[in-house]
Amino acid sequence: MVTRRLALGLLVLGGLGYADWVLQLVLPVDADLRTSFISELSAPGQPFHELFRLADVVAGLALAAGAALAWRLTRRAAGVWLPLVVLGLCAVFEAAVPLSTSYTFGADLPDPGTGAWWAKVSEPHGVSSFLETVAYLVVLLTCSLALRRDGADRRRLGLAAVGIVAALCGALDAVLTASLLLSGDADYLGLVQRLGVTLTAVWLAVAPTWLLVRAAGPAGPRPRSGDRCRTAPPRGRADASPSRAGDA
Repeated sequence: MVTRRLALGLLVLGGLGYADWVLQLVLPVDADLRTSFISELSAPGQPFHELFRLADVVAGLALAAGAALAWRLTRRAAGVWLPLVVLGLCAVFEAAVPLSTSYTFGADLPDPGTGAWWAKVSEPHGVSSFLETVAYLVVLLTCSLALRRDGADRRRLGLAAVGIVAALCGALDAVLTASLLLSGDADYLGLVQRLGVTLTAVWLAVAPTWLLVRAAGPAGPRPRSGDRCRTAPPRGRADASPSRAGDA
């Protein structure tokens, strides 16, 4: 029971921590909410970049550890828990290899219309982000299917909607990123990315934990042997009652 609570807590922490960009709302940072990459918050030279990187590491490790514990507890839905471990580890790796510089407000974009943008996309950070996105899409698919097999009610449709909108925001984010690197212009890139990451965080904090609760069953304390004896009627007396009623 303690292990399951720990797994649930780690999954919730890792999921909500995935949207650590919200710290930007209370910290004096330069990144524009409308146009900047979230990853730019962790770029070297930016204020509080170490804090954002630490938050990413904590969230990624929590997701990976929570998913590993969930797999150990349930021995089911490996297609959910293993990609979730990969997702958490990708978040940790992404924090370990931050962007080399700030693009949108650091005037360090490649020349529009040239092949120089490929050097930016192929950075280790960009590769890690791509793998992280693929892992999320796998988790979204497998977790939704697992919840449907378990007979989840209409709330599953709400979760599916949140996950799908987050995935669509990720696809639009990729299009806007390509537009930024190729043409030097991509308004609302920051808003789209932040919306997608926030919805992803909500989904990660709710859907896998819900699946774990359904797979593991009720978490109430196991009754002691003495309690079972007091709550269940003695077998002999229960069998004897119809006989006495018939004799009467």
